[in-house]
Order: sequence, then C-alpha cells, then structure tokens
Amino acid sequence: MKRLSHIVILLLIVINCQAQNKNTNLVKDSNRVINLDEVTLITKQNVPQRRLVNFFKANNASTLEDILSRLPELSLTRRGAYGMDPAIRSFNGGQINVLVDGMRIHGACTDKMDPVTIYIEPINLETLELQTASNGFSSGSSIGGTINMKIAEPDYLNNKKVTGIISSGYQTAAKSFYESIRLNYATGKWAMRASATYRHNSNYRSGGGEKINFSQYEKINYSLSVKYLQGAYNFIRADVLMDDGWNIGYPALPMDVGYAGARIGSLSFVHENRQKHLAKFQLKGYANQVHHYMDDTHRPDVPMHMDMPGESKTIGLYSEAEIIINKKQSMMLRADASSTFLKASMTMYQPGQLPMYMLTWPDNKKNQFGLSSSWVLQKDSTTKWQLNVRIDFIRATLTTEEAKSQVGIFGFQHASKNNVLKNGSVQFTKKISSTIKANASIAYTERVPTASERYGFYLFNSNDGYDYIGNPQLQPEESLQAEISASYNPARNKVQLSLFYSRISHFISSITNNNVSTMTIGAHGVKTYNNIPHAFVSGLEASCFLKPFQKFDFVSTLRYTYAQDYKDEPLPGIAPLKNVSSIRYQPNKIFYQVETEMAAAQNRIRISSGEDETKPYTLWHVRLGLNSTLFQKNIEIQTGIENIFDKNYHEHLDWGNIARPGRNAYLQIKMMF
Repeated sequence: MKRLSHIVILLLIVINCQAQNKNTNLVKDSNRVINLDEVTLITKQNVPQRRLVNFFKANNASTLEDILSRLPELSLTRRGAYGMDPAIRSFNGGQINVLVDGMRIHGACTDKMDPVTIYIEPINLETLELQTASNGFSSGSSIGGTINMKIAEPDYLNNKKVTGIISSGYQTAAKSFYESIRLNYATGKWAMRASATYRHNSNYRSGGGEKINFSQYEKINYSLSVKYLQGAYNFIRADVLMDDGWNIGYPALPMDVGYAGARIGSLSFVHENRQKHLAKFQLKGYANQVHHYMDDTHRPDVPMHMDMPGESKTIGLYSEAEIIINKKQSMMLRADASSTFLKASMTMYQPGQLPMYMLTWPDNKKNQFGLSSSWVLQKDSTTKWQLNVRIDFIRATLTTEEAKSQVGIFGFQHASKNNVLKNGSVQFTKKISSTIKANASIAYTERVPTASERYGFYLFNSNDGYDYIGNPQLQPEESLQAEISASYNPARNKVQLSLFYSRISHFISSITNNNVSTMTIGAHGVKTYNNIPHAFVSGLEASCFLKPFQKFDFVSTLRYTYAQDYKDEPLPGIAPLKNVSSIRYQPNKIFYQVETEMAAAQNRIRISSGEDETKPYTLWHVRLGLNSTLFQKNIEIQTGIENIFDKNYHEHLDWGNIARPGRNAYLQIKMMF
C-alpha cells in the first residue's frame, strides 16, 4: 500500500494548487457533456441505458472488458487475463464490427491476441454504442452487430481552469496496480482533454491459491483531444490515442506477447443545429497503425523458437448527416470508405538449420466503400417505423508477388475477390400503454470472410490443436434475422425481454484436410475453411432495474443462446445461460452492494472444435463505496472483495479451461479537482 500513500500525497498537492485558482465564468457548449467516469450504453433502440452500465461498472479500475462482460448482449472469449474477444449474441470476429469513434481498426495478431477493445480505457471513453443485427450494419456490413467506442470530448464548463481526476488502485489476486489521470482545460474557443492510464498485473492466483503462470501484463494508454469552436454551430476536433502493452502473458496459448501497440489519429468537422433541417453533419478522416509481436522466449521447453510479428494499417474517411424532414420524419445518411493493409510472418529457428520464413498473413489489402441510410417515421405518439439499408463495395487482394506465390501453393491462382454486400431491416415500435412498449424487427445482412479465413497460412489454433489454412474462394455469409422485444417501465423501474433468431446461409466453418501436412510441432492435423449450407443462432436476453425503496436498487441481467448447424450439431463458442444480479443500498454518501454471478453448465459442445463440457458456478461479490470532500474537492473511495468464497472455476469460452481469478480484494481512490 506504500504506493497508494504516495498517490494520495500527490493528490493533496494538486488539490491545494487548484484551490488557489480563481473561479471563472462558464462557457456553454452546444454538445452533451458526460461525466468522465460514466460509460453510457446506447442500445439497438438508441435509448441511453446509463444507469444500468454505471451500476455494473464494478470499481474505478474496471477495464473495458469488465464492463462489456456484464452486458446481456455480450460474451467474451478468454485466452488470458488480457485481450478478451467480444461477441454479440455469439457472433464474433468478422461477423461483427468493433469501431473506435466510428473508425475502422484491425488487430495485427493472427491469433486474435489484440482485439480492438484493448486499445480503449474507460477514462478516455465517452459512450459505448451497442447495436444488434437489426441496425448494427449502418457503419459497415455485419451479420452480428456493432460495438462503437466513442472517445470523450473536451468540455468548456470550466473555462480557463484545469480540471481533472486522479485515480489509484490495488487488487490482490494479481498484485495489480492501476494509476490514471485525466485533465481538461478550456480557454475561449479552444478546449483540450488529456488522459493517461497505467496498469501492471502480475500472475494471478485462481480459486484455491494456484498461481496461473503467464497471466501477467503491463500497459500504458494515453490520449489527447483538442477542440476548436467555429461560431455557435460548428467545431473542429483532433484526436490522438496511443496504447502500448508489453510482457503480456497468455496461459491458454503456446506463446505470449512481447509488445502490442496502437497509434490512432483523426480529424473531424462537426456542424450541429437542431433548429434546421440539417440537424447534424460530421466529416471525419482518420488513420491508425497496429504492431504486434508474439514471444516464446519466456516459455520453458520450447522445441523451436519462433518470431511472429504482425502489422495493420488503416486509413479511412466517413461523413454522416442527420436530416429532420418534418415533425414526423427524420433520416440518417452515411458514406464511408477505408483501406486496410495486413501482414504477418513467422521465422522458425530450428537448431542446426537455417531459419525458415513464411507469411502467416500474406500481404493483403481490403478496400471498402459503403453507403447507408436510416429513415424514421414517428406516425403518432404510440407508433414508430424505421427502415435501414446499406450497400458495400469491397475488394480484397494480395499486394505482392511473394504473397501470391505462397497462396498459389494450394492451387488458388486468383486470390483477389470483389463483393457487393446488401443489408436491410425494418423495425416497428408500438407503445401499448404508458408503461409497456413492444418492438419487432426483421433484417437481411451479409459479411465477407476475414483475412485469416481467406489467406491464413498455417495459423495454429491451440483450442482444438489444428493448423488452419485460408480459402480465397469463400462466399460471403448471408443472414436472415428476426427479433421481438417488450419493456415494462413504470416510474423508476424497468424490465425488458428480447427474443432473437438468425439463420445464416453459406456459414463459414472448417473441415479437416488430410491431404496436407502439419507445420506446427504436435498439431493434430490441418483444417481449411469452407462454406456449409446453413446454421442458426437463437436466444433471449432479459434485464431489470428495480427500485423497491428509495435507497435500494436491484439490477439483474440474463442471457441464453442456442445454436446449431445444418446437421443439427452444436456450433462452437456458445456460452451457456448466465445471470448477474446486484442489490445496492445507499443511505447517504456510503453505498453497500452485494452481487452474484451464476452460469449454468454447458453440455451442448463441439468436440471437433476442442470443446468439452463446462460445470456450473456461482460467485459472490461485496462492494463498499464512500463519497466525501477534501479541501472542497470530491474524493471517492471504493473497496470490496470479489469471489468471496474463492471459487475455482472457468467459463465455457475460456480456452484451455484456465481457471479464473480467485478471491480478490481491491481498494480504489479517486480524487476530482
């Protein structure tokens, strides 16, 4: 705790310095300002669910993955304590879009060690927009939906004054430290916002006290946003976000990560005037680059050392316009274009022989141009219709002769591919009474294969033990989807239930290829990707937010998914029934919270994909928080114990059945000035 005392002393110095500043007049900003420690979820109906997400934001040191894992629509594939892969209703990878402020960004790791979500910290996040399949294709063709992580903007509320938040924390399970700072400064037409976060996790201990080797990680994330007002309705904004991680362990994989880094930059022009027909217009240009290096030098008994670097580069441009046609009709229009270059390689150093080099992602590029439109008709106070359409033109191609020659080994002489993707949906919303609302939608969506599915060259999957080879001739997946939902919202309470069904044609799966030899030592065989006739995914989600008494809150979420292919065999990667429930009592500035997580057993498994049955589990957590003031500044202290009974468990989507953290006590201190 010595480190925490140093942070507290630093906080007191900063607060005393700020206390000397004189108060200045506030400058009104035409944009919505959100408290920086709040993460807002915008669901498929674009209704803010801020209180639900804030409630499940367990503590001030929560990672974005901690927040995502508690939302009913989402599940995470875990290969280690860092870099978990998000899925929307069991759709993942190339089946969903994961965007940063509307920008496309692609991981540089062939083994999915660097999902886009690792490059965003809650402190530089303003909102989390989650859209499921019915309109989750508006920013890019997708059969599963979209997660859009919007970067926080500078504000003008304290003109000519530095404001900010400093946080520090410690957790016992991994002996982990968390430090962060956020600063905001505004003067005249200019405003700036900067943030930095540092995390250091050692190898964590699972339930029962077992040390999980290669589960450590260390990272730093920093961002800068500058905003310039042009009159009452326009502004220009520049954003830079950087993230560096190193010494990242993955206990479920044969290799760790020596370094993973991202550089993300954008420049935006925004016009907003709600009194005009063109209510809002935005034009954004952006570029990002990701570097990733796998590392096996810290693993014991490595039969053959390998270097595996990867690189991703994306440039793009998009414009959006919100048009108010009349009192009953509005329209959203979007045009976007992007170009993504990917390359990954492997160099094998076999003792006594010359190094062997090959491309695991042969140099490839995907160029994309898309147009989308959303038309809303508010027929009357109780009835609303929404029509969404999108079309994408996509060209995937190999960019070097070396890449073409390598893919040609398996007889694919024409690896370039052009696709036109079509997406559309219709939604109907009916307010049945003052407290009951129903929604129904039907959608048709498409998606193209990923770079790994098209061009992957001996990509080893440690979950099933096979090498994977891509197939440039894959057809796009096509999905027909339906969803119905109902909500009951009396006074301060809300209960919601959603049912969904998706039938995917040309579903991309894999088959064993006995005509090809393995590359990875110890691999069971080689699989290639192919299209199967169809598969389906169905399920339900439920959530409730109840306030039975003035100082009590009860929150609960539930999700369940059922999926199988055309042979009536279960699809892999399907999480079982799960429930998260919490009770919070907040009589004044102190809150007390008890939380439980429960998951059912998963017995519907795909053995050929390396799955086995997963046992059910129940976890209990307790949390305590205190809000107070010091030198007229707010201070917030949070503490608690997660997994109180030190349960040894793992979830169904955890590769290698690696046990999750056991009993974990934490302490977080946050001061605002």
